[in-house]
Amino acid sequence: PFIYLNIISLLTNYLMRKNSIKLIFSLCIFIYQFSLSADEKLTLENKINSYLSKMTIQEKVGQILMVEIGYITPEEVQKYNIGAILNGGGSFPYKKNNHVTQDWIDLADEYYIASSQTSEGEKSLPVFWGTDAVHGHNNLKGATIFPHNIGLGATRNPQLVEKISRAVAAEVVASGLDLTFAPAVSVPRDDRWGRTYEGFSESPELVALLGKHSVIGFQGELGNEFLGTNKILATAKHFIGDGGTLDGVDKGNTILSEEDLIEIHGKGYTSTIEAGVQFVMASFNSWNGDKLHGQKYLLTNLLKEQLGFDGVVLGDWNGHQEVSGCSVDSCARAINAGLDMFMITDNWKNLYNNTLQQVIEGQISESRLDDAVKRILRVKFRYRLVQKGKPSSRIAFKELDHVDYKGNRKLARTAVQESLVLLKNNNSTLPLDPSKNLLIIGEGSKRISKATGGWSYSWQGSNVDNSYFPGATSIYDGIAGLVREADGKIEYSEDGNYKTKPDVAILIIGENPYAEYQGTVENLLLTNDEFNHLDVASKLRKENIAVVTLFISGRPLWINRELNASDAFIAAWLPGTEGAGVADILFINPSTGKQTDFKGKLPFSWPKSANQSSVNLGDEFYSPLFSFGYGLSYKDSIQLNQLSEELNSFTNSKLGKIILEGWPKSGLEVVLKSENKEVFLINKKITTPNNKVSLEIFDNRIQEDSQRVNFKEGPDSSWSLLSSKPINWEREERASGVLSIQMKVLRKDYKKELYLTSSCGNGCGKSFGLNNFLENTPKDKWFVLGMPLKCLRDNGVDLSNLSKPLIFNTEGNWTFELGKIYLEGGMGGKSIFPCKPLNGEYK
Repeated sequence: PFIYLNIISLLTNYLMRKNSIKLIFSLCIFIYQFSLSADEKLTLENKINSYLSKMTIQEKVGQILMVEIGYITPEEVQKYNIGAILNGGGSFPYKKNNHVTQDWIDLADEYYIASSQTSEGEKSLPVFWGTDAVHGHNNLKGATIFPHNIGLGATRNPQLVEKISRAVAAEVVASGLDLTFAPAVSVPRDDRWGRTYEGFSESPELVALLGKHSVIGFQGELGNEFLGTNKILATAKHFIGDGGTLDGVDKGNTILSEEDLIEIHGKGYTSTIEAGVQFVMASFNSWNGDKLHGQKYLLTNLLKEQLGFDGVVLGDWNGHQEVSGCSVDSCARAINAGLDMFMITDNWKNLYNNTLQQVIEGQISESRLDDAVKRILRVKFRYRLVQKGKPSSRIAFKELDHVDYKGNRKLARTAVQESLVLLKNNNSTLPLDPSKNLLIIGEGSKRISKATGGWSYSWQGSNVDNSYFPGATSIYDGIAGLVREADGKIEYSEDGNYKTKPDVAILIIGENPYAEYQGTVENLLLTNDEFNHLDVASKLRKENIAVVTLFISGRPLWINRELNASDAFIAAWLPGTEGAGVADILFINPSTGKQTDFKGKLPFSWPKSANQSSVNLGDEFYSPLFSFGYGLSYKDSIQLNQLSEELNSFTNSKLGKIILEGWPKSGLEVVLKSENKEVFLINKKITTPNNKVSLEIFDNRIQEDSQRVNFKEGPDSSWSLLSSKPINWEREERASGVLSIQMKVLRKDYKKELYLTSSCGNGCGKSFGLNNFLENTPKDKWFVLGMPLKCLRDNGVDLSNLSKPLIFNTEGNWTFELGKIYLEGGMGGKSIFPCKPLNGEYK
């Protein structure tokens, strides 16, 4: 304070000479607030250090685990002093698919009470509960589902985004939870990426602006009810470069200079850290070949030191297992790199025990562990987790009914209105007169899950019917209500056939729901499997019926043919549960006789060909069909001319799609080797040597496209995939490709090693022993073994000349079943084999 007073005195004397009373007053207020914040920070840090000094190593290790609720009980949370829990997409309290809000509150109370004290009565703190509330509280039945971020990016409205996050926070609090894994501040640069719709825009500046306001909505503004009533903790994700991977491969490899990585993909973190975001989630992707979960330079030097982030660096779903040398239950390298909290599923006890042992042995220093725990404590104290009490006591609006919370539904309806982008309106086809005869075509108008997309009640957003969205309004119902109000007529058709000739037909087409790597595609060609929309549109226009196309998608796609077949065309993105917002813009209001105009502008550049998957503002040869920021209004009289419908040849990376499936496929043959004799598997029939059977293959009595391999303690026996021509997987390796093997182990023989080998010709290859790895995999259950191509490359395998990409061999008694074998970008959802080869020659 003495120093502050001297500074004030000196500056006051100077400013008085300048006759600036206003500046003097502002300066005094600033220094006073700075003094208070400094004192508060000192008090907080003292509290953290005092608390930490009383914790055991076991309690500290427990704090750095965030465990999925399906794999841990409240009693186990208490016993191990676990720091946080989460529910994954499609994971519900008590595993109740048909749950109510009270189920969430009850389970949250159970975890909170159990974690408030340890079994030994030592130091403890309640757990955080995190959820993927990424466009509404989308795991909760009856919650309002807002447009995905790509639609919010089209609104260009930071205040709207802030209001939406504030509304979502209130719903999350009202169900007893603390933390959302949002906002995604990804900057998608290749629209083939399956998470494109989670990004606000291809523009780093727009992402930074909207991401900042999203964080303020969730957490409150710094210095103004920050983390107060009805506020939750936010997460900026995924740090860093997840939207810039080669070929748009999910969890792939971002190949950029540090300058470009920060300039393109870092601005969203700068803005959200300035807004006070408390969690940053590490990304699945690699940067120039190294996985982010193990990148000390990026997680510690850049994020924590240079950007000044003092919150929690959180792992993604078992993401640490993808770091070289790590497995799902052991990864000291991730903690040493700067990860503060693992996100873990069923292997959490092994991870706890291994991490504890690594601290005891010095593989993880106590100072690094203490720093991680300090960060977790800092956020828990800032959030006032203890003072807030159990979740059921925190709800400010106990009358809040998620199914019928009209305030949030009205807000979501506004978001839909502002997110729609008008791409074509020839001859002023829009707005429509609701008193006319309308034909609505396509089940997407009635199927709400198509409008909500991925991360909507289930992880993929699929296999859910309208009953899972109580209180929602489909696009059809929104239009029908308005048309009936105007005494118009409406007819629904799934395939374009009609009973009464309409004045206007509205076609609802687009993508089906998907999430993450399951949504990654090879090109931007639209496939609409509901009905032949191009033929339907052509037929209708020949009958002088105007065609309006509403396009539901999570990314721009090549739609030249659809544009040509339509009189008007609207990009609706993934609008969510409030379909009436669509009708509000397309039709003249029957009550006022006026129309609400389009406001949406493209947050992504639109491709002119199905191969133009990476077209971004600022590119050297920027030539999109519609530029970033394009969007018509009713005031515009632009006529869109006929577009080229030539389908250019594709350049497919093969990543993200199955390339080997069934036996044989893609020029590969299955080869069996037993007692130095090779037998080719043709049409699933084999013959084995008559003398001694040391290897058997069965393909009946088990699931389709699967084989049972039975090794019977014989020398030189192997099962392999052989290619008649050398395979080149160098590009796939650069994109973080993984050879994925669907497998079920039925009999284990730990006396003899089971080997996985990859061969690149005579004397070229590498073998890996599987015994230790398979100890921790389920017996008699299917799992996916992932072998990173980087592991093969780093161990001398020539990926440009693979002759046998996969070989299993052993002299022991091993029995297992093999399902699909495929090459895939990224590593999520698999048991990743740690890259620990055998010494010496390959077998």
